[in-house]
Amino acid sequence: MRSFAVIGLGEFGASIASYIEEEGGEVIAIEIDPEKVRNYENEFTSVVEADATDIEALRDLGISDVDAAIVSIGTNMGASILITLLLKELKVPLIIVKAMNQLHGKVLKKVGANSIVFPEKDMAKNIAWRLMWPDYKELELAPGLCMIEISAPKSFINKNLGLLELRKNYDANIIAIKKKVPYITEDQQTDYKEKTIAPPNADTSIDEGDTLILVCPQDKVEKFKNMT
Repeated sequence: MRSFAVIGLGEFGASIASYIEEEGGEVIAIEIDPEKVRNYENEFTSVVEADATDIEALRDLGISDVDAAIVSIGTNMGASILITLLLKELKVPLIIVKAMNQLHGKVLKKVGANSIVFPEKDMAKNIAWRLMWPDYKELELAPGLCMIEISAPKSFINKNLGLLELRKNYDANIIAIKKKVPYITEDQQTDYKEKTIAPPNADTSIDEGDTLILVCPQDKVEKFKNMT
């Protein structure tokens, strides 16, 4: 299960924590205001009253082990900058921080934030969804029809498209496959470059590490999401 720290339970922080848990993620919510802690103590996996500008408090909460941290602490720019620095020091792999303005965002980038958001409430669900499903992308082509990009599911590996019969079994068509192709660099090291096969044919085999781009009805999207 993917786990996330949400620091600050204002409107944005509470919304993103809620959407993460709706998608099946685990949230540790950190808030310094005891009233907000009481308001949300039964809402998320874990709600803790703590000062996130204290690195020892973050260590005690196991923040180093989360997949990502989202910093959303209202109008205190100095605190958000310090917390970002501490999360970077604790080697949190993905740090997303709410910025109050462009200058604030630039500073946050410089001190280690991976992503800056200037959020409205309707952005929270989108960010939470991207965190939960990092290898999955979706584009609505028309009402009821989507193009999605996913990492090749394990059940597809070492099988060709003809054998998979995607149109019959999944009501889907693969329109392109991105493959990592090895090559030898000038200093005789092995590296990889991306090769796109579009359109693939029935004999095209799916290898580990491939990315599939396919078109399917909207009602089949959940099935593919659960396979990645």
